[in-house]
Amino acid sequence: MAIAITTRHLRALLAVAEAGSTAGAARSLHLSQPSVSVAVQELEAILGQALFQRLPARGLVPTAFGLRKLAEARALASALSAFEAGDGQVGAPAGHVAFGYFSTLGPQYVPAVLRRMAAAYPKVSVSIHEGDLGELNRLLAAGRIELALTYDVELGAGIAAEAVGELRPYALLPARHALAARAAVTVADLAAEPFILVDLPLSREFLLSPFRAAGVEPRVAYRAPSLEMVFGLVANGLGVSLLVTRREGDLAYDGRRVVRRPLEGSAMRQGVVIARAEGIAPTAPARALAECIRAEIAGG
Repeated sequence: MAIAITTRHLRALLAVAEAGSTAGAARSLHLSQPSVSVAVQELEAILGQALFQRLPARGLVPTAFGLRKLAEARALASALSAFEAGDGQVGAPAGHVAFGYFSTLGPQYVPAVLRRMAAAYPKVSVSIHEGDLGELNRLLAAGRIELALTYDVELGAGIAAEAVGELRPYALLPARHALAARAAVTVADLAAEPFILVDLPLSREFLLSPFRAAGVEPRVAYRAPSLEMVFGLVANGLGVSLLVTRREGDLAYDGRRVVRRPLEGSAMRQGVVIARAEGIAPTAPARALAECIRAEIAGG
């Protein structure tokens, strides 16, 4: 007797794709790992092709065929969730969306976006995945997330981007620094001081680009992997920095102050985008999330 595709198979496919492993999928589904593996193997047998391949250090990654079927499975799961919801507004999105965000950009927008989602689309659940720019590219390409809120920096082939905002760079200075008395500073001013560099893939190259365009090189004193560490190092007088990501307040964790000054003589701008895999139609939950992102950034 032939095995029929069931919701068990769809849930296993979606969970393995998002987790990148059967072990992670089993935890999210509250099932045993063997039962998830069996569901995926049964689905592959029904469809007649492999859905995943195992890559060193990257776990289970969908094949080209698997990516196509993953998109179809997400659409089916969304339609089924909307059908089950039944008692809400006709046509209202329901289901799940996997959402990625750039590590330093997320705290500025993502909590408010999720608040909007909870209020406007209570039948949609959102899982969040933090990463640097390169990692978000890989998550999108592997089908582990549907959408990403990120910067328009080297998004890579096969990634479509919708511009939703633009940020200007600014200098971050210790509160009592001599440059803090100025209305604006130049990259040459910053290059003359010990410099705190955000040390994330692609971000560091982007933040160094205005110095190189001006023919100067900053004297990097410390490399920090997070915005909060940059704020702390600058607030303690250990150097100056150049940032794009905004953060409310002028206090580091230890209570010491920083000041921000605009960057003079630079046309540098950083686009904020919603990124997704090219050629794959977003599901209704993903479209709802994109709508909330646009509204939050436009309103902010």
